[in-house]
Amino acid sequence: MDFRVLGPVEVVGDDGAPLDIGPYQQRAVLALCMIAAPRPVPPSRMIDVLWDEEPPPGAVNTVQAYVSKLRKVFEPGRRREVPPAILVSRPGGYALDIPPQALDLARARGHAEEGRRRAAAGDQRGAGEEFRLALAEWRGEPLADFAGTAWADEEIAHLTEFRLTLEEDLAEADLALGLGEALTGGLARLVAAHPFRERLRVLSAHALYQAGRQADALAVLAEGRRLLVEDLGLDPDPRSREMERRILAQDPALAPRVRAAESRLVGRETEAGALDLAIAEDGHRVVLLAGEPGIGKTSLAEQAARTAADRGHRVVWGRCWDGTGAPPFWPWTQAVQELAGPGGPARLAGGGRFQLYEAFAALLNEHGRVLVVLDDLQWADASSLRLLEFLATTRLCPELTVVATYRDTGVRPGGPLEHALGALARLPHVRRLSLRGLGEGEIREYLGRAGADPGRAAEMARLTAGNPFFLGEVLELGESPGALSDVVRGRLAGLPPETEQVLTAAALLGRDAATDILLRVVELPEERVLDILDAAVGARLLAEGDGLTCRFVHDIVRDVLREALPPLRRRRLHARIAEVLEERSGTRLTEIAHHYREGILSPRMTGKAIGYTRRAAAQATAQFAHEDAVEHLQQAIELIDRLPRSDDALRCDLLLDLAEAQAAAGMSTAARASLEAAAVIAEELGDDSRLARAALGLSDQIYLSMYEEVTDVERLAERIDRALASGLAGDSPWRARLLAAAAFIGSTGRPVGRSRELAAQAVRLARRTGDDGTLSRALIVQELLLRAGDDHDLRRAVIAEIVDIGERTGDLATEWIGRETAYVELVARGETEGAERALAWLRENADRLRLPSMISLAAWQAAVHAYLTGRSGDALAAAEESGAVYPEGALGRGDAHLRRETFRFLALRAGGRPAEALDLAEEILRARPEQRPWRILRCLALIDAGRADRARAGFAELSRDGFAGILPDLAYRFVADALSEICARLGDVAAGRVLYGHLTPGAGRLLGWSVADLCLTRLALLDGDGERAALHLRAAGEFVRRAGLRVYEPALEELEKECSAPE
Repeated sequence: MDFRVLGPVEVVGDDGAPLDIGPYQQRAVLALCMIAAPRPVPPSRMIDVLWDEEPPPGAVNTVQAYVSKLRKVFEPGRRREVPPAILVSRPGGYALDIPPQALDLARARGHAEEGRRRAAAGDQRGAGEEFRLALAEWRGEPLADFAGTAWADEEIAHLTEFRLTLEEDLAEADLALGLGEALTGGLARLVAAHPFRERLRVLSAHALYQAGRQADALAVLAEGRRLLVEDLGLDPDPRSREMERRILAQDPALAPRVRAAESRLVGRETEAGALDLAIAEDGHRVVLLAGEPGIGKTSLAEQAARTAADRGHRVVWGRCWDGTGAPPFWPWTQAVQELAGPGGPARLAGGGRFQLYEAFAALLNEHGRVLVVLDDLQWADASSLRLLEFLATTRLCPELTVVATYRDTGVRPGGPLEHALGALARLPHVRRLSLRGLGEGEIREYLGRAGADPGRAAEMARLTAGNPFFLGEVLELGESPGALSDVVRGRLAGLPPETEQVLTAAALLGRDAATDILLRVVELPEERVLDILDAAVGARLLAEGDGLTCRFVHDIVRDVLREALPPLRRRRLHARIAEVLEERSGTRLTEIAHHYREGILSPRMTGKAIGYTRRAAAQATAQFAHEDAVEHLQQAIELIDRLPRSDDALRCDLLLDLAEAQAAAGMSTAARASLEAAAVIAEELGDDSRLARAALGLSDQIYLSMYEEVTDVERLAERIDRALASGLAGDSPWRARLLAAAAFIGSTGRPVGRSRELAAQAVRLARRTGDDGTLSRALIVQELLLRAGDDHDLRRAVIAEIVDIGERTGDLATEWIGRETAYVELVARGETEGAERALAWLRENADRLRLPSMISLAAWQAAVHAYLTGRSGDALAAAEESGAVYPEGALGRGDAHLRRETFRFLALRAGGRPAEALDLAEEILRARPEQRPWRILRCLALIDAGRADRARAGFAELSRDGFAGILPDLAYRFVADALSEICARLGDVAAGRVLYGHLTPGAGRLLGWSVADLCLTRLALLDGDGERAALHLRAAGEFVRRAGLRVYEPALEELEKECSAPE
């Protein structure tokens, strides 16, 4: 738990969520204990604070009750006979018995003390970092929820003074490094807020002097002197007078040169120069450092970090977790904690995935110029890589620089790192640097610096291939090290006999092995283990640490120890680690799951591995780390075959969970495959409940686009109907979603009126459930089915409600869908200017959401807009962009391809190339015979090619039963325009009259891309009704000119001639 008073009083649990610490007075009791910790607070003091001078008769009992309730919050599972371990009773009162690192005030004081110690020792850079860490603990005004009470105001004053002193200490450390120019603004604001604080004025004047503003520096001191004399009748203290004298004398010590950079790395001048440039330049910068183990990636990153710190950047590190036990966003969480203190990650909780990403960006942006170093990206979890992609492109943190290292030998083909590197490579502000081995000349310099014989450079090059880590080993041993495993074994040979046991356990625990966990795993006496760790540091196997964790001098050493473990021993050790972690903290789900998977020794442990892996997936989903959830669930499914008996029901459930995670991660093709596999199992089991969930697919409305490319519509509709008929869903959100899915999926095979009625039922039921997600999904389906109808008022109300739900719940994806439908409505009404603004919003926010379906759809709408306004070249380019969003084989790519080919067909027709247009339509229909709109285009192409008989036969099929099969598509793209043209050119008066009736409700609007009145003009002329045709033509002309639909100007002119021609 983390206890916090430097802001509103709160306690955060191990899962990052705030605990319920009760009402005002109960929180006041806790606040008093936190301020005093570790000293006890007498009950009499608590009573004075809670009731001033007039405590009630039962005040002591009330305080005891508050303490008892707080103890239950902190130790919910504690039995009555077990003494409390956190809020304890001591002589003199109640006290918090917690380590200093669990209280923000204690951490701040510790950093402040360490900073002053370092400053006194001359380490100003280290001092500054400590002061920054202390200040990062503040989350606002301390004890904010008790401000205005006498006891709290006194404490707030003390804590405010503590913070101001820290600000001064930090400024003093930075001024000693010559960083005054970067401090002037912040110090000026502090001086304005505290005009009588002389130390601040002296520091502000010093900073101004370092910035080359001597006159301003003297003015700040003069203003301070005037205020003191006139308002307080006091003279300035000696520090102010001394600073004024030194400024006037231009004392060179006031502006020290920033210390020269530490000795630059040998053979890395080009790479170091690129890093220096990235740090110096304004704007986003990402530098990727690639190379084999030991090549010097981390050393070069450390050098870049020192350079950035010298230039006033905040520098934070995120080290990736070795292995598959990484918690979601682990390296970023470390960076945020270093930047904003332990409370930083809690600021990122809540909201959705994209709100989380933006919260990360906003937090980074708060700290100005920040360098984040991500080390060992080959071990990063997939969600951390997605966040890196977002931060590399967002404009929310324009002063962020990222340096990321990774082993180029550790990039798995098709894995998340390869995908991330590919995405980053396309950005102009991202640079990739590959580190090579040192050349012979560089090795000569390396040896000279190390005091070794430069004449051995050629020999060293042969032995080490210029790898700096191996060069160091050769110099240490004085001879060729042979295999690195031999080196490690050689160093172990002179150490205590249990050293290998301890270090191999540490190697499996990960990059930073917690000492307390290690002690439990190896089951040796504590003093013995600590002696072994000290000896390993002396043997250059472990690095010097803080005692709480142990770290190897290089990951290569840890790799050697792990690889040397026999398989069965490795498995037993993983199992032991899993048990210890489970006993110590059941919340480290990802780690526990990893070690149980690697340590399976029995069927019972297989079950545990599946259980913890599934819980880890749920935790990742709750943290919007959907890619991590996918990986966990895939691992769990693989483990099912290791159970004593195959469990098909469990496999089905895991597949359903996997499909949801895949869809949330944008893996729509994989999600569809998982759903289909789950549906097959559910059918074999005869399990209607699981079949219903599989048929429904995904519960979130933004993935309805999944069904666009489901070719086996009938089978899917049957599964949904079976789920509805089973009655399992009852009167629930689930049933409402099934009704919406039935309305949408079944719309191709039933009368449109029936589908609209199902959608209306879904909306009514969703309203009764009170579930916004279910209601928005039902409304989205209802809107789609209303597009070809005449109830425009209802449709506009539905659109407004979808947008409202998205805005009210903070669900940007739902809001986006609502605004996309609103855009379609603006286009339909011919409100081009408003539509252009809406389209700009859609494109911008599709990029924010980073969902391929939405990015593609926004590009497609831009293509349609360009087409309608007569910019065919732009239309084709935007259509190409729409298709390029999807990777090869991804669900959605096929629809994007069809959209692009639609424009190619139209261009071929417009260019007088009917044979090619016909070939294209035939090709599309061979691959996708279910595509009714392309059957309409084929009819047009057949007429253009002079093959009217074939066109007539195809059109008879389309117009059968009064166009019953085509009615849902009348408001789809070009359908109405194409059908009216076919009727006119084939002279099919009967079909034209039927179509006229269907299109009449759309008069004065666009139906898809079709100007309804133009279509009605053609059909009226076909029917021989010139008067009606003239009325429609006048309305069409007004609409086309008002909306700027230049694509229809030729058709308009042609129909005007036809209407004015004598009979």
